Amino acid sequence: MGSLGVIATLALMPNQVGDAGPSSAGQSVVSGHGHVGQAGSSHRTALPVRPKENVPAQPKAVDPAPSPTGTTPPGSSDMPAVPSAPGQPSATHGIVPPQNPPANIPPDPNFLNSCSGTQYDDSNACVTATLDAIARGRQAEGLAAMILPGNWQSLSPQEQLFVATDLERTARGLPPIEGMASVLEQAAAAAAAADADPLPPEGFGVVAWAGNWAGAVGNPLEAIYYWMYDDGPGSANIDCSATDSAGCWGHRDNVLVEISCAYCVMGTAYAPNAYRGTASWSELIVEATGPTPMDFTWQQEEQQ
Repeated sequence: MGSLGVIATLALMPNQVGDAGPSSAGQSVVSGHGHVGQAGSSHRTALPVRPKENVPAQPKAVDPAPSPTGTTPPGSSDMPAVPSAPGQPSATHGIVPPQNPPANIPPDPNFLNSCSGTQYDDSNACVTATLDAIARGRQAEGLAAMILPGNWQSLSPQEQLFVATDLERTARGLPPIEGMASVLEQAAAAAAAADADPLPPEGFGVVAWAGNWAGAVGNPLEAIYYWMYDDGPGSANIDCSATDSAGCWGHRDNVLVEISCAYCVMGTAYAPNAYRGTASWSELIVEATGPTPMDFTWQQEEQQ
């Protein structure tokens, strides 16, 4: 995992392989990662079920049609501002070589109590709880808490996933993915709609690539948490067992894939009702063979 030239395909299914058992809230939290490189294996992982208590009865939702970029999620304008920094650093490759945690870090606070698993939820309670959990996860690595850009609540769900991914990369000295490419967004959207692993589109020039998928989490920060901090030995990762550790920390390895980033682009997607009527997310990270048109860039976020 994480090395180029190896595909790692992971789809997370709670409770048992091949079926997602219902949680006490009526849905299961599921997540999965796609591929790294050009050849490899398939994996499945389960995540904890969502508690029933304290889940918002009427979470904010976005329009069923995934927004390409630049769309403000309905209902976000009346929410308290998220703390922000004047700019996000563009870290140099390899300053802090990323290491996988020695053990899983269960979310604390448990943001599943504050976030909807059925619809997009960018409420202040959900975002704050998830950021607090991410801060605890980062603390174990000696890293500062994640600080969202000032325009976070005006970003589309897809842009939020892109930004959060780059925030995790730059915090560890990896180069940010330069921007979102519409051709990859289309590929990610097709994967999210089908609850499938995202794949580079046919004919797209690829040096290396990695992809993640997640379902039944209402905010991209939740997906980032499970991908980054609760995906190792002892988790519900079916391909991370005592006898086979090949799939351990597969999601994290994809988020932090070490690529030169001469031409790094990403496609992200959010499908509101794809996974059994709940949210479905995917991201596709590509080291392209040459320049690719982008419709949203990391440089824009550095200015926030």
